[in-house]
Amino acid sequence: MYRTAKLINPHHLVINDEHGQSFFGADQEWYPLLWQRKAGCGPTTASHLVLYTAKKHPHLSIPQVTDKQSMVDLMEAMWLHVTPGIMGTHLVSQFTKGLSGFLAERSIDLAVDSLALSKSRSSRAPLDSVVTFIEKSLNADQPVAFLNLNAGAVQNLDSWHWVTIVGLEQELKDGPYMIDVFDGGKMWKINLALWYETTTRSGGFASLKG
Repeated sequence: MYRTAKLINPHHLVINDEHGQSFFGADQEWYPLLWQRKAGCGPTTASHLVLYTAKKHPHLSIPQVTDKQSMVDLMEAMWLHVTPGIMGTHLVSQFTKGLSGFLAERSIDLAVDSLALSKSRSSRAPLDSVVTFIEKSLNADQPVAFLNLNAGAVQNLDSWHWVTIVGLEQELKDGPYMIDVFDGGKMWKINLALWYETTTRSGGFASLKG
């Protein structure tokens, strides 16, 4: 492996339901209302970032998630801050502002870092900057929220969607960058380089610092 960065404890994001079934992160389909299930990827992903921090720092004033229901409770609380509009949570700034508000309400002294990508290839931050942002966050043991408005040529990634990055790897020096993401209660391996090269819309990334 030429280059790799991963969360230390990705199992912190594993959720168990009342039947003993395990999920790789939460699923927006767990929200009780139809609109929440349709547009809830942003607050669900923000909840992953908070959940991981809560597991790392149990002294913080974040309710601990112990099962599916307590995860839904966190998602509902996050919805009040990362609230999708008619276009969902389609801006990185919308996501970071809401997440910052959730933390401030609970007097949690953590900053939100982000990298927004332009729709225009000519003005978009280079792929190396994207990789550096993800790598830096994962090496700091922080999951990364990833906004993808257009999946381009990537077949296993939904468009207009937020997912949670838990790992990054490049097998060969000139090989593609691959990311491991949690989405819909499952883990997926996504070709980040292919997404970057073929997406036709803006996108971005966010993580917690501290």
